[in-house]
Amino acid sequence: MEEMMVVVDVVEGIPLSLVSFPGLFSKKRLDLGTRILLENLVIPEEGTVADVGCGYGPVGIYVAVRNPRLNVYMLDVNPLAVKASQMNVERYGLQGRVKVMKSDLLEKLEGKVRAIYSNPPLSKGVEILERLAEQAASKLDKEGWIQLVLYRGETNALKIFTKYFSRVETVKKVKGYSLVLVVND
Repeated sequence: MEEMMVVVDVVEGIPLSLVSFPGLFSKKRLDLGTRILLENLVIPEEGTVADVGCGYGPVGIYVAVRNPRLNVYMLDVNPLAVKASQMNVERYGLQGRVKVMKSDLLEKLEGKVRAIYSNPPLSKGVEILERLAEQAASKLDKEGWIQLVLYRGETNALKIFTKYFSRVETVKKVKGYSLVLVVND
């Protein structure tokens, strides 16, 4: 059994206590990029949203706790991340409306979502942004949005997402991180 750890933090008044494992991104504490994303999330009043590349689940859990009317998909290609996220969904008692799935980006997602949130692993290369933009173009509701936090990947993201969406803008920059908003007009 892998050595489990717990990431504890408070974001915008919401306490997070999340199980994590060695080998997962930012396994011991909430990373700055994810914190910036969480503090600036645009959360719909109702509907379904997706946390893409969910890791151990800080974004999906936070969104589900912030708005009990939302259904949340938490997607990750890493089986260990899926396991940790599922454990966190159960810790918070969110099984009824939060679904964790092993998925390469949005591939396994059926139907459309109102919003997509991601702190994509740019270490995997710019190709991940290409695939995310292409998949999101068919999975995002009209008037839906994508919020991405990127460490030094802003230029590529703006160029790539503009091929699929008419409104793509950087809304905030903090310590090398850019928060990019994409709207499906």
